[in-house]
Amino acid sequence: MAVDNDDPWRLRTALDGDADAWASIVDEFGGVMWHWARSQGLDRSEAEDVVQTVWFRLADRGINIDDPRRLPGWLAITTKREAQARRRKLSRASPIEDLEHDYESAFSGDDSAGVGHDPEDAVVASDLRHRLADAYWKLSERCRELLTLVWDPAMSYAAIAETLDTTVGAIGPMRLRCLERLRVTAGVT
Repeated sequence: MAVDNDDPWRLRTALDGDADAWASIVDEFGGVMWHWARSQGLDRSEAEDVVQTVWFRLADRGINIDDPRRLPGWLAITTKREAQARRRKLSRASPIEDLEHDYESAFSGDDSAGVGHDPEDAVVASDLRHRLADAYWKLSERCRELLTLVWDPAMSYAAIAETLDTTVGAIGPMRLRCLERLRVTAGVT
């Protein structure tokens, strides 16, 4: 088959559902995408997840690539951004781990967590910690991810929106809904 100089990897054909064209693209770029993801500090499993996510994005949004000759660049940028987002997500402690640290500090006599030495306060704090932890894990994955991202003071709303693939204006309302679900699920009034 002759190579189309305007679409050398047959991207348009693949996006139209041609399995052979998809297989050619995957064979051509799959290995290097995995190395791009690994170069961002991810382990094997996380790199494989990133590559799979990029393939889904290509299938979903590939039609927006104006010039099919830019496919390698699109794959490189998308893979590296997804890997960096995944690495940031993995490097952050969950809000529950931070809460546990605060409460452990309280129980060890450190008053900086705002809980006194009263045994009743310790029981209330422990109960609240357990209810919040249980409620957190009952939230949807998207809510857990959002709450973890907004917990990090270094993350801007623009960075959060990019990581979650949404608009900046959607972050606040999503955060409020997720916090309300957390509050109701934990039974906090």
